[in-house]
Amino acid sequence: MKQPISLVLSGGAARGIAHIGVIEELEKQGFEIKSIAGNSMGAFIGAMYAMDKLQEYKKWILTLDKVEVFKLIDFTFSSQGLIKGDRVFNKMKTFFPDKNIEDLKIPYVAVAADITNMKEVVLTKGSIYDAVRASVSIPTIFTPVNKGNAILVDGGVVNPIPINRVKRIEGDILTASYVNANIPYDKPEISNEDEERKNSVYKQKIKEFRKKLNDILPKTSKEHLNYFTLINKSTSLLTHHLSLMNIEKYKPDMLINISRHSGGTFDFFKAEELIETGRQAARKSIEQYNKTMIDNQKDILT
Repeated sequence: MKQPISLVLSGGAARGIAHIGVIEELEKQGFEIKSIAGNSMGAFIGAMYAMDKLQEYKKWILTLDKVEVFKLIDFTFSSQGLIKGDRVFNKMKTFFPDKNIEDLKIPYVAVAADITNMKEVVLTKGSIYDAVRASVSIPTIFTPVNKGNAILVDGGVVNPIPINRVKRIEGDILTASYVNANIPYDKPEISNEDEERKNSVYKQKIKEFRKKLNDILPKTSKEHLNYFTLINKSTSLLTHHLSLMNIEKYKPDMLINISRHSGGTFDFFKAEELIETGRQAARKSIEQYNKTMIDNQKDILT
């Protein structure tokens, strides 16, 4: 009999691709995901799983190289965000027909933050596309979502790893996958024959992108700490500590930690590496969980 899991997926931009490897390893080792909750990229991967589209998305993401990633990014450099998001979100629509969250095969939750009314928004019904679009709206990166009198952004500013929002199932194992852990990164061995060619083109694109940023953003006294970098590093620090507080408060039965050094915001071209990283992290956590269960049973018997 499979062990039921209530699964929580953190945000983390491109690093969230590692959740795919986590899900695959959990299922491979006999766990059954009975409900899912996520924030930002975790909300997106959770939606893909809940709609039986995860493998289709994985197949596509594995074809992306660094140039293809930039083709999906429509820079706006507006006061509300650097990326409008139409290209990537239109591509997202091709993976699943929009449907109501309440019609999915398992309970699903996405979280967002309403910066107008200063509150967390827990999305458990209505359009799954709208829920994901709001949850992934990283401040300063993606433009926010206007909904009535609310302005919705990435839920990471209030609940980056929504352990307290996932629907619990009787006899479940509360499991959280956290892709922003401040731990060393043990890079898996992934071969790529034309990596050097891709790196050359990518570095040029990055150079052009940084030049645009330097042209429009206020400068600081330090060359490498511009306004954009300062805001994002501060936000990352805030969400990391909020995550640690949530993990300590709600104590998942199994915590799968993935290094925050495994990839950057736009490193979707590293999909194969990130998926394998998630798989290895899940395997390690499952082994530790099983060992703890055996030790606890021994203590009870003695």
